[in-house]
Amino acid sequence: MAKYFKCVLLGLAGMVFWGSVHGQTLAAALPLRFSAIALGDAEATVREFEPLTRSLSRLGSRPVEFVYLNRHEKVLDALREGRIELAVLGALPYAELVGPGPEQMPPSSVRLLARFKEANGEAAYRCVLVAFPDDQVVLSRAHGSMLAMPNRLSTCGPLSAGNMLRAAGVAWEHITPQYLGHQADVALAVVAGRAQLGALKESVALQHASLGLQVLASTLPLPGFVLVAHAQRVDAATLAKLARLPDTRAAEYQQWGANFGHGLVPASDADFAPVRAFIKTQQP
Repeated sequence: MAKYFKCVLLGLAGMVFWGSVHGQTLAAALPLRFSAIALGDAEATVREFEPLTRSLSRLGSRPVEFVYLNRHEKVLDALREGRIELAVLGALPYAELVGPGPEQMPPSSVRLLARFKEANGEAAYRCVLVAFPDDQVVLSRAHGSMLAMPNRLSTCGPLSAGNMLRAAGVAWEHITPQYLGHQADVALAVVAGRAQLGALKESVALQHASLGLQVLASTLPLPGFVLVAHAQRVDAATLAKLARLPDTRAAEYQQWGANFGHGLVPASDADFAPVRAFIKTQQP
């Protein structure tokens, strides 16, 4: 009888072990769902991220599929709820994802994989406030101005713009915000006179300098786009492979397009200290 129970227990242990291994194998075979900030309409965004999606599949040795979500908030919600496993985020969305607040995601569930370099080879960028010279805008007297920005969760949106305005003595409630979706649209709105001020990345402002944009103020360097994983929903082997993304060869990452094809550096939560400092200045 004792031998019988021993055989039964061994059989059950074997079934549990096989089920665990089988479950892990099935999980590893399922595609990782990947999303990112929208860089235009659905077609343009999917096209932009297609090369990076293919590379992530190859470098992580696990299939990756891109999921289009049209707003920063939807990407963050999908990460929190486990409906996606990978995401490219800007500095402010990342800080909101893991920072203090009711909607935060436990830091232990967020794995920073890499930060993307800017086109100039740096791993940081500046946000600027711009105006059109003919409008003769003096920042310290910009009360009542229309301020164009990409969107609320853009790092170059209210977060940076509000800090630059306060430094010039202009309270946020004394300007009129206007959200246009994309940074190039912000630059064009200022040039066309539809807004007296614009908040956007310095690199985008420089691209439109020939149209006459004038930089009135800038931030300190801020961290660029970051790739994160939901650490509780991606197997350890895949996480370990994706953590080596900063070692990706130039021939690979140069295929990732104008926004992400300039190389990567390791990412740390400490990189986002300047963003959190901005957030603290906005709190009462």
